[in-house]
Amino acid sequence: MPKNPPMPANLDIAAKIGVLPYDKNVAVDAFLAEAVHHIRARGISVGGLLQRTGEPHSNGRLSIWLDDIGTEETLRLDQPRGPGARDCIVDPDALAQAACLLRRAIERGHHLIVVNRFGYAESEGGGMRAEIADAICSDAVVLIAVRGSRLDDLERFLGGAATVLPPSSTAIADWIERIVSARRQGIAGQVAGV
Repeated sequence: MPKNPPMPANLDIAAKIGVLPYDKNVAVDAFLAEAVHHIRARGISVGGLLQRTGEPHSNGRLSIWLDDIGTEETLRLDQPRGPGARDCIVDPDALAQAACLLRRAIERGHHLIVVNRFGYAESEGGGMRAEIADAICSDAVVLIAVRGSRLDDLERFLGGAATVLPPSSTAIADWIERIVSARRQGIAGQVAGV
């Protein structure tokens, strides 16, 4: 089985994938968490992962946590490496567990799947690329956070441009509601023979 399944040729990426680019000045985790709150309040089922930071390590970096949106299960994503550590602090075992959480969220059939990050590992061909591809190929709308410097890598992976969303939880929720509503109407129209 290929590590990175190809996207279907007829998949309209921009019609179902919203991307939230961020840099160090954008509180991406807060925007995503608030957007999920708004989306749930609108009756849209949401699954996936939200990232947040915790207490600082001895090297000054903050601990990294993932929350499963549907089950509220929490997973520590980083590994403390001491005061002099400068390399990647992501725990590969925790990343594999996070991939399993994302896959379970996809299998639950939510209207929206939130992917906490398309990051370094995914840009290099690893990480949760297969799970992100599965989310994209599912019936769900997909919301992905990506560092601005990795947006080109994500779009190459997608095979096209996604909808770039502003750093506004309300704007994100509005876009998702429009897309989910349009997809529901399209499916209802197909069933009704319209």
